Amino acid sequence: MHLPRLSLDALQPSWPESAPSAPVAPGTLHHALPVAVMERERVVLANGPAMSLGVRYGMRRGGVQALSAEVAQLERDPAAEAALMTAVALTLLHFTPNVTLDEDPESATVMLDVTASLRLFGGHRALCRAVRARVRQLGTFAQVGCGATAHGAAWLARQPMRRTRRGIVRPARRAVRTARMGRLLDRLPVEALHMLADPAWLDGIGCRTLGEVRRLPRAGLTRRLGPALLERLDQAYGDAPVRFAWFAAPPAFVQRMELPGRIESAEGVLVGAQRLLLALAGWLAVQQAGVTRCVLVLEHERYRLGADIAGTPVTIGLAQPSRDPAHLSRLLREKLGKLNFHAPVTGLALRVEAMEAYLPQSDALFPEPGGTPAELGRLLDTLMARLGRDNVLQPQPLADHRPERANRWCPVDDAAGGKLAGASMPPLPERPLWLLDKPLPLPVQRHRPSHGGPLALLTRPERIEAGWWDGALATRDYFIAERADGLRCWIYRERPGHAGQDDGGEYRWFLHGLFA
Repeated sequence: MHLPRLSLDALQPSWPESAPSAPVAPGTLHHALPVAVMERERVVLANGPAMSLGVRYGMRRGGVQALSAEVAQLERDPAAEAALMTAVALTLLHFTPNVTLDEDPESATVMLDVTASLRLFGGHRALCRAVRARVRQLGTFAQVGCGATAHGAAWLARQPMRRTRRGIVRPARRAVRTARMGRLLDRLPVEALHMLADPAWLDGIGCRTLGEVRRLPRAGLTRRLGPALLERLDQAYGDAPVRFAWFAAPPAFVQRMELPGRIESAEGVLVGAQRLLLALAGWLAVQQAGVTRCVLVLEHERYRLGADIAGTPVTIGLAQPSRDPAHLSRLLREKLGKLNFHAPVTGLALRVEAMEAYLPQSDALFPEPGGTPAELGRLLDTLMARLGRDNVLQPQPLADHRPERANRWCPVDDAAGGKLAGASMPPLPERPLWLLDKPLPLPVQRHRPSHGGPLALLTRPERIEAGWWDGALATRDYFIAERADGLRCWIYRERPGHAGQDDGGEYRWFLHGLFA
């Protein structure tokens, strides 16, 4: 995958969300103003509006100013380009763990070994489309090549489109079979070797394509140009092995980026955060994990809020682990919609605070009508983002024998509560579905408790004695009882000697729950 507009996209990313409503051609940068990227007082890249004014590669700064004063001249930023390449590499980890950056940073090329991913993503054509769309969401344009060797695919990806009298000619960039790839490489111009040899010198000896270069005597070519050229040709054609240093994802995810301007709206921040969310999705795919809590920090202009301001944190909590960037983007939109921007945002930083193991679940032969657990998790995440974390609760068990204190309500993304709920617990006696908030005293008829009629005891007593440590002592004998109409009740009697018992020592019966 080749990024032909890396220098410009690193300075002014063309995010799809910021595009105008009118349809545009694929790969067109959404810049209304003409922009030229300068390095050492010369143009290294220009966008469409600037090229329409006559700006060309290698033109001096004075020549650009003479053409038009409206051309914005931006200095090239290698650090921003490296950050964008890192974000691209992290994003592409979603497709394969074998990602490597070209050893020459000027080539702006990323290579992926997708041998084991073709079936998962539906073949090489579908995979190429998915890779191109994923990188396009980062705010840059990519040319994707597919081949049986890494360097051969890279050369195919770097071929520019040619404009003729009949229109634009798109070069063939896909070659799954080695024989077809060799034929495509033979037709490439010698300009593809500009990092290894002088194309003008090769053209001067009568070589205009890579096939003609390969037919030259190898010994003489090595004496004149060195062994690197033939070695790279053999690797590209599959005649020599090659080893790569694979891109290694960092152990912890902490990424930041500078925004191209002063953003004062939630939509603008969301568009900028898309790059960080896509990089996070790729990083989580390598970790085989899903995020449950992450924080996006909005960095403001220091002169507006003071030099000691740390930024505005926006916390995203999830009920279930996820690495879907679309779902994370929706949650972030809900959070940012409630935020008041007191100062413009100039930068973003995203860090992961908690994650859990996450493996995609297989589809069921007979799907449940209520949806999958992932859909329920997305619904709970959306409710938390809209209503607040403290307003979406779930019950969690507590280690207490007293039924009214045997559980608590906690947020659905509470990590401690989730671990407690999933921990292995010993089998408990039968419990009712409905537990009364306050036990209901029952009258006694003929030495039997009554609730709309005499109750028949079905079980032996279950004795519970607890709470002496917190002043709420409970000494009870619980029974499962049944009424004449079939209603099953959970009742208890207070044992003699309880502080709240009558002086006569009679048992006091209470209704504590009802079974379904």
